[in-house]
Amino acid sequence: METESTFRDESINRDDTAPAPHSDEAAHQGEETRIVPSFLSRGATTEAPDDEPADEHSDSMSQFISRTMATVSEAQPDGDDSFLRAPRTFAEVGLSKAFLTDLTLKIMHYSGTPSMAQLAKRLGLAGDIVSQILEALTEERLIVVLSQSDLYTGNYRYRLSEKGQTHVLEALERSRYAGPAPVTAEQYSSVMQKLFEEKQEVSRHEITEAVKDLVLTSDVSDAVARALFSGKTSLFYGPSGNGKSVILESFSKALAGISYVPFAIYAYGQVIRVFDPSIHVPLDDDSDPETKKRPDLDGRWVKVRRPAIVLGAEMDRSALDLGYDPQAGFYQAPAHIKAQNGVLVVDDFGRQRVTTTDLLTRWLIPLERGWDSLSLVTGEKLTIPFRLQLLFGTNARVREVADDALLRRILYKVRIPSPDRANFGEILRRECRAKAVPVEDDAIEYVIEKLFDEQARKPRASHARDLVTILIESAAFDGASAVLSRESFDKAIALFITNDEETEDYDD
Repeated sequence: METESTFRDESINRDDTAPAPHSDEAAHQGEETRIVPSFLSRGATTEAPDDEPADEHSDSMSQFISRTMATVSEAQPDGDDSFLRAPRTFAEVGLSKAFLTDLTLKIMHYSGTPSMAQLAKRLGLAGDIVSQILEALTEERLIVVLSQSDLYTGNYRYRLSEKGQTHVLEALERSRYAGPAPVTAEQYSSVMQKLFEEKQEVSRHEITEAVKDLVLTSDVSDAVARALFSGKTSLFYGPSGNGKSVILESFSKALAGISYVPFAIYAYGQVIRVFDPSIHVPLDDDSDPETKKRPDLDGRWVKVRRPAIVLGAEMDRSALDLGYDPQAGFYQAPAHIKAQNGVLVVDDFGRQRVTTTDLLTRWLIPLERGWDSLSLVTGEKLTIPFRLQLLFGTNARVREVADDALLRRILYKVRIPSPDRANFGEILRRECRAKAVPVEDDAIEYVIEKLFDEQARKPRASHARDLVTILIESAAFDGASAVLSRESFDKAIALFITNDEETEDYDD
């Protein structure tokens, strides 16, 4: 049988006999070594679809969406997932005998006495392939066959032998990864290229969800819709408190469509974990026949909702590259790789613990050329296809976060301004309605006059929420019902604003 002879008589050199991390030999080899996948040799090097000209006669957001989405189907791939067909031979799996031996023994070490079916599920490999692995491990006296499972005729259970226990401890010293079998770097690149070819348009629902709770002028709404619909890198800027974060977070939560993520990637004898349950939302549900994972598809991949990741001010430079854990002996993929074929949001742009120039350079240039290069601690570089939608939100002045060369690479730049008088009045009405606060007849007009005519700084959209919150809490303190009136507003605004002209001396 082909699978048996391939596994037992494998002549391919074991990748994980490569020099250990941090060794001098590894560092020397890393200077010369790079995986160059076939997608580069074929010339598929950049996403860069032609920029669409802007419509000179902009309508409101809803008109724009209706007009555009009339010709756009739902955001789903074309349904052809044959490129994810399960490997039928060890050659198609692409992993060495030594690696598969170690991985199987580690899974058994943590699983107790699994059956072949359980091992196949945990490895993500076909049963006939796992059967050949187990047969070889049995012959090498690394595992012991126990009894027949009660569930399936011929489905035996296995445990580690004494020799196997010794072997697995040595394997765990090299790497503690004990998840599903990884895909090779070449396999990952091939699948990503296929996914990128099936461009998934943003739906009306996704854009509507991003702005449904905001009160924006028609031109701002239209600009937001066009930027989100484009699928390209966009910068949302303007004073704080006017909805940038709401737009970006709501859009990321509403993002629909399908993608595929591998549990891990294997390159240069190293494992890079990609699937992250805190980020990726699986769409396969074995308890539901409609969404049950097909057995003919590669179990090393997870069908997920298109990923959307939101990063904030806590981000530092380490988030830009592979993260190596020397104790575990494997890598974590950075956020931009976990977000492949989806959306990566950077909120509070300019407040990260990494310079804006370094951050933009790290992502914009690889996006422009269509591939990214990841460095391992041993010096090798892994080159893979790279495509996602980058969205930035900042309160800073645009020229403070990027120079002209980098700004040129951000195609869409949308200003989210503070609300005008009419829009602030509507925001305040909505806030009072949402929190069941009655409004006296002339209260809204009084608030607008006070805020727009008597305050030195123009109010932000968030001020309505903050003032109503103070009003409610002040009424509770007084033992009264909250009502928006001239008097209650005056109390609230006095507690809300600061007096920059104050010159009173304070005692030490």
